[in-house]
Amino acid sequence: MTRGTQGGDTGGTQGRNTSGTQDANTRATQGRTTSGTQGGDTGGTPGANTVGIGELAARTGLPVKTIRYYSDIGLLPESGRTPGGHRRYAADALPRLRLIQRLRALGTPIAAIAAVMAGERSLGELVSRELDAVQEQLREATWRREVLRALDDCPAPERPRRLALLAGVGSPDDAHDRLVRYWHWALPAGLPRRLAQAVIEGAVPAPPAAQSAPATPTTATVLAYAELHALATADDRRRQPQPHQVGDVASFYAGLLDACALAGEALVSGCPERRAEALGQFVRTYARVNGHDDTPAFRAHLRALFRRGRRAGSFSLRYWRQALAVTGETPPPSASVGQGHLAAPLAALHEQVAGLPLTAK
Repeated sequence: MTRGTQGGDTGGTQGRNTSGTQDANTRATQGRTTSGTQGGDTGGTPGANTVGIGELAARTGLPVKTIRYYSDIGLLPESGRTPGGHRRYAADALPRLRLIQRLRALGTPIAAIAAVMAGERSLGELVSRELDAVQEQLREATWRREVLRALDDCPAPERPRRLALLAGVGSPDDAHDRLVRYWHWALPAGLPRRLAQAVIEGAVPAPPAAQSAPATPTTATVLAYAELHALATADDRRRQPQPHQVGDVASFYAGLLDACALAGEALVSGCPERRAEALGQFVRTYARVNGHDDTPAFRAHLRALFRRGRRAGSFSLRYWRQALAVTGETPPPSASVGQGHLAAPLAALHEQVAGLPLTAK
């Protein structure tokens, strides 16, 4: 009985231990096998929270080749690849890709998007820069449209002359620069720098297509700007009054600027007193040239002088007529200062002195 019990216990225990060990080994082996199989199904992903290119394509509607292109140029970096060579992306790839997708839908250049994705520029800065770029494109397109209208809306015999005139301008900004250079050449060399700069700013209108121009360009203003450019770049262009003509050039030009400032205020406000004050300042400026006083006799002399100066070939008369056509005879209050603001006040003063509008033939 004792031997049986011992044998039975020993045999039973060994049997159970062997069976248990085998069961445990089997479960461990199965666990390792299952784990390895599951890992292989994920493609050996570099991280648990990655997505594949197919999922990105499905969730954004973009072609796989487009997403691959964004990856290749660095807009959408990969987080790694599977053993099979498939691209994997971090969890933030989806919102990043959607931002790229939306910016491209607005026509944003790849280079501008890359600057945002690299943190070199904020989204707000990108929008601001793109808006500036579009406005510049609109400027150029508007100028070209009016140039073509000017060529289209004219008699056939006049078209070759207009074509040469408008082609000579090139870009509006280049034409503006050449007008500025003309005035630097035309003004007396001894004129104080700040005074010369004030005269140049007031005498050179902004191109009609410029954002600072008082109105949207028209065929008339584009043609006038081209005529202005042709005058200032022609071989027979004229210098502005020099010391041998007006004596103290600083006093003369400062007096003209003061008179124009008063005349500009009168145009804006319609004030008769300011208009008379502007005329008085203008006449005194000319009277001082030859040591005269502002008398009725001198005003009659100045009127005759201005009327004689209305000959067809007068450079000054032609220049200010075209400048006035660009800026307008009745500029808005905001145009009382800034580029080309002298044209309207000078035209008003000319009419007061000569008794004839500047634009009259």
